[in-house]
Order: sequence, then C-alpha cells, then structure tokens
Amino acid sequence: MLSYIHNLKSGNHESFEIVFKLSHKKVYGYFFKKTNDEDMAQELTQLAFIKLWNFRHTLSEEHELDVQLFRIARTTLLDYFKKLSNDERNLKLYYNSIPEASAEQNQKFEINQQLEVALSVLPPTRKKVFILSRLQGYSYKEISEQLAISPRTVEKHISLAIKQLDGCAYVPVFILLAKFL
Repeated sequence: MLSYIHNLKSGNHESFEIVFKLSHKKVYGYFFKKTNDEDMAQELTQLAFIKLWNFRHTLSEEHELDVQLFRIARTTLLDYFKKLSNDERNLKLYYNSIPEASAEQNQKFEINQQLEVALSVLPPTRKKVFILSRLQGYSYKEISEQLAISPRTVEKHISLAIKQLDGCAYVPVFILLAKFL
C-alpha cells in the first residue's frame, strides 16, 4: 500500500481507481453502520474518496493508507452530522420565527388601519401636509414647494393637525412607528 500512497500523491489516477476498488466496500460498510441509510452511506463514501483525492498531497507514507482513509471517513461523517445538526437548528429557528413575523405583520396592518382612521378626521390639505412632514420626512420648505404654498402655511397646517389629532391618544405612537413601516 506504500506504493499506492506515493502514486496517489503524484496524481496517478490508476492507483486511485485501484484503492477505490479495494476499499470501497469497507468504507461503505463503515458509513452504513453509522447512518443505517444506504443512500447516505453511498453519498458519504463518495465524499470520503473525493476528499482522499483532493487532499492526496497530505497523505503520509509513515501510516497505512487504510488508517488515513478511515480518518478521512470519520471526519466526513462528523462533518455530515454537524451539517445535519445545523440544518435542524436552522429549521427550528425558521419555524419559530414564522409566528413572530406573522404577528408583526398583523400589528403593522392594525397600526396602519388605526392611523388611517385618525388621519381621516383631517381636511385634505392638512392631511397631505401632515403626511408629507411627519410620515414621509419632508421639510417644510420641500412641502411648500411641492404644494405651492408658503412655509408659514405648512407650519400652520402642521400645528392645527397636531391640535386636531391630540384627542386621539394613540396618534403620537403612530407618528413614531409609521416612519418605520
């Protein structure tokens, strides 16, 4: 087997095929014993031999090839179990986050509905000025240019809108939240 290690290290495909034929059943048996799944054992076997080929330059001529191959098989199996564990954890996180996301969507919808009701009491121009200023973040000057009114008129509309909405206890919270919706 020492000559196979030397030949593998030099990239000899024929030696790799011989090693594959000689060791395939043993490696497959190892994986099947650990996973009890034929398809997974076959896939892991192929992964182990791919790793053997890809890392052939790291093979040691001081150790038996079988020992090194089964070390590769063991790390392949450990990597598989780690991936399985991570996938399972990520799946649980995903399924746990679905109710939170759904609740968050419902909350945003309710907030938007209540905000619409609160703003419906404002006259059309005042509502538009208020939305542009408080919800969309436009400056008084930008609003005055957009609506062709003076900045002082914009300021007056905002002031009156705040006074008119002051009766709605939940409006200040909406003004803060609506910027993030």
